Amino acid sequence: MGVKFKLTKYKMKIKKKYHFYAGHRNKSAGVKCGRLHGHTYDMEITLEFSKMKNGLTMLFSDIDLVCEPIIKYYDHYFIFKNDDAMVELFELANEPYRSVPCETSAENMAILIYNKIKEKLPIIEISLAETKTSKIIYNG
Repeated sequence: MGVKFKLTKYKMKIKKKYHFYAGHRNKSAGVKCGRLHGHTYDMEITLEFSKMKNGLTMLFSDIDLVCEPIIKYYDHYFIFKNDDAMVELFELANEPYRSVPCETSAENMAILIYNKIKEKLPIIEISLAETKTSKIIYNG
């Protein structure tokens, strides 16, 4: 038998970690970042709930059903800003890629992914790291 208690008002948070691999370049971020290169992106999201049913806010596997397709969309692709000249070259080479409406900085990628998750889940924060020593934290 589960624990019995009465919750009148609360906030429950769930944190989930994901990662994906992608190449990109960011022409507005200097010479080094302007060249084609790749990262292992480590991502953590925080969801916030104010309701539970039978002691659960949401199954972790149900969170994955929403988040994993969003992450897999970028996984093992080059990501370019829509007007990057590389888009045309990749199309000529019949090479798959992903395009976005902004520079592919960690900041912009965090916002894009956050907004996509927000369509279906109560996300309140995302952290996105391109390296092991630095990460972006966005709170919508």
